[in-house]
Amino acid sequence: MVSGMNNEVLVKGISITVPEDGLRKKLALNRPLNIKLGFDPTAPDLHLGHAVVLNKLRDFQQDGHNIIVIIGDFTAQIGDPTGRNVTRPPLSHEQVKENAETYIAQLSKVLDINKVQVRFNSEWLGTMQMADTVKVMSKFTLAQMMQRNDFNDRYTQGAAISLHELLYPVMQGYDSLVIKADVEIGGTDQLFNCMVGKSLQDSEGKPSQIVVCMPLLRGLDGHEKMSKSKNNYVGLTEDPDNMFGKLMSIPDELITEYLDLATTFDESKISAFKEQLSSNRVNPMEIKKAIAENVVETYHGKEAGSQARLGFENRVQKKILSDDDYQEVHLTQLGLSESCSFVDLCRAIDPSKSKSEIRRLVAGGGIKLDGNKLPDADQTIPNTSGEFKLQIGKRAFFSVKNP
Repeated sequence: MVSGMNNEVLVKGISITVPEDGLRKKLALNRPLNIKLGFDPTAPDLHLGHAVVLNKLRDFQQDGHNIIVIIGDFTAQIGDPTGRNVTRPPLSHEQVKENAETYIAQLSKVLDINKVQVRFNSEWLGTMQMADTVKVMSKFTLAQMMQRNDFNDRYTQGAAISLHELLYPVMQGYDSLVIKADVEIGGTDQLFNCMVGKSLQDSEGKPSQIVVCMPLLRGLDGHEKMSKSKNNYVGLTEDPDNMFGKLMSIPDELITEYLDLATTFDESKISAFKEQLSSNRVNPMEIKKAIAENVVETYHGKEAGSQARLGFENRVQKKILSDDDYQEVHLTQLGLSESCSFVDLCRAIDPSKSKSEIRRLVAGGGIKLDGNKLPDADQTIPNTSGEFKLQIGKRAFFSVKNP
C-alpha cells in the first residue's frame, strides 16, 4: 500500500512531466504504481548525475510504490545513441555483466535494494524472433526517429547513423510494455526514449506510462552534463577525500544547482545558503565546503564527511600535511629504475594521465617535489637513497621510496 506521502514531495523538482497533469492523476489512483528506471551498464560507476534521478526514485519507494530497475544488458550491446555524434561501440557480454553487477551494488547507496525489483531486458529482448521485432518496428516511422536531436544533427552533418541505432529507443520502449510501467523516470536527455515507451503502450491499447524527466546535473567543468566519458563526474563510491576535493572545484555559478540537485539539505537550509550567497554575506568556498561535506556524508557516513572536510582544510587551506596524507610507492614495485624521469614516474603512479597531460601540469606548477614546483618534467628523479615527497595535482600526495 502507498503511504500517502504528500504528493507535492513526489512532484517536486521535476523538469518535464508528460502529460503535464499525468503524474497527479496516476497518484490519485491511490495504489502502488510501477515506477521504471532503465540503466544501460556502459560504464561501471554511478555518479551524482545519476543520483538526481535515484533520489526521486527513493521518494516513490518511500511512498510505497514498486520500483523496477531495468538493467539494459541487451540494449547495451546496441549502444545508446543519446547525445552522441558518432556510433557508440557496443559492449561485449562480459563487459555488460561486470558493469551490471557493479551498478546493482551501487544502487544501495540511495535505494533500499531489498525492495527494488531488478530486471534484465535480455529476458524478453533476447528471445524475440525477427517477426516480433518487425512487428514492433512497424509502430514507428523513420520520420519519427529522425525527430531525435542527435539523429537529426548527425544526418544534417553527413555523419553516419547505423540502422541498429534506430532500434535502441524502440527496444527501450518495449521494456515499458513488458513490465506494465505506470511511470518512467529519466533525465531530460531521455525524453525521446521514454516517450517511445508511452507510444508503444498506446498502440497496444494498454494504459500508458507517465514520463517524468529530472534536470541534468552539470559536471565539474560547469558546462557539459555530468558524465564519466567527459571526466567531469563525482562517483558515488569515490574515496571521501577525492569526492570532497572534486566538489570543491565546481565553478561558483554551479553552487545553487548543486545545492538543489546534489545535497540532502532541507528547503530552509538551502534557502538560507542562497540568500547568503546572493547578498555576498559569505565566501562561496564556505558553501562549497558545506555541499561537499553533505555529499560525502550522504554516501560514506557522517564521520567520513567531517574528516574529509578537516583533511581538505588542513591540506589545501592551511597547507598542513601529515604522514597519513602521503601514499607510499616504491620504484621497484613500479618497475622503474633510479635514472627514470619524473614524467615516467608520474605516468607509472597515475596511468590515467598521459605524458602530455603531465607535462602541462608541470608547466602550470601542478607537480611538486618536496614542496617545490618541479621545473622540468623530463628531469631525472633524485639519485639518492631514501625517499622524497611528490605531489601530483591538488589532491594526490606520494612518498616515493628509492630504491
